[in-house]
Amino acid sequence: MKKITIGIPCYNEELSIKKVIEDFKRELPEAQIFVIDNNSKDKTAEIARNAGAQVFSEKKQGKGFAVQKLFEIFDGDILVLVDGDDTYPAESVKKLLEPVINEEAEMTVGNRIHRRNAKNFSQSHWLGNKFLTRSLNFLFRTKLKDMESGFRAMDKKFIESSALLASGFGIEPELTIQAIEKGMRIKEIMIDVRPREKGSNSKLNAVRDGTIVLYTVISLFRDYKPLQFFTLVAFVFSLFTVGLGWYSVRDYVATGIVYHIPALLVSGFFAIAGFVSFIAGLILSSIKRRHEELLVILGRKSYENK
Repeated sequence: MKKITIGIPCYNEELSIKKVIEDFKRELPEAQIFVIDNNSKDKTAEIARNAGAQVFSEKKQGKGFAVQKLFEIFDGDILVLVDGDDTYPAESVKKLLEPVINEEAEMTVGNRIHRRNAKNFSQSHWLGNKFLTRSLNFLFRTKLKDMESGFRAMDKKFIESSALLASGFGIEPELTIQAIEKGMRIKEIMIDVRPREKGSNSKLNAVRDGTIVLYTVISLFRDYKPLQFFTLVAFVFSLFTVGLGWYSVRDYVATGIVYHIPALLVSGFFAIAGFVSFIAGLILSSIKRRHEELLVILGRKSYENK
């Protein structure tokens, strides 16, 4: 039997947290339930405790910090991460767990982005999720459908090898990208979602949090694939170099005189910046490779010591 932990990061979810806990207790009576109270101003912590969950406090504000707390206290074999707003059906948890229990995947993700769920999303959230997921797929060469899902299961191997840094709603893409970069298998399971309880408000702001998530994806692309990132930057600089330098070269070829000297100088600046960016990518890529080799060696030594 695998030791399963249900982890629920919460902020002001007194209307729904009891039902979420009861639903998961019914589906997985053997699982332990951890609720991370992230400075709730209502009775979330008290209600969760009375419903039978173990409640832990995280004072640093942000969902990412709450998930980091879960990773710190996790002591089981599989962690199921779910929001406390009762939008994810507990009835789907066994479908989510099956590939992880059978060692077919190290992470499973509840895919919400399909036609049946469209009515439960605002248009901005629906389109924003699609755009961000496609951005991740383009940068990391994946074929995922729902990068931002907060309903996922992860095995002990992934949790022990991951160091999370995202503080807010960038935590989901960070979980996804870390799994991709570690060569772990991600399997998406189609799930239905429910609308929030009446009187319960979403903490997600489409513009603000969408920008944070996009920044997180680009930052992780820079950190995990430095050569590709800085080569792309160098390519953009080279476009400016050609665009600005063309006028000067054209005039010089035609008349023997350079008329657009400022444009030529700026073009030279972009040429140097592009070259420096490419060299930076090469250096950082080499450092990253040595870091990965060190992690492999340390992992091998740890295995031998067991």
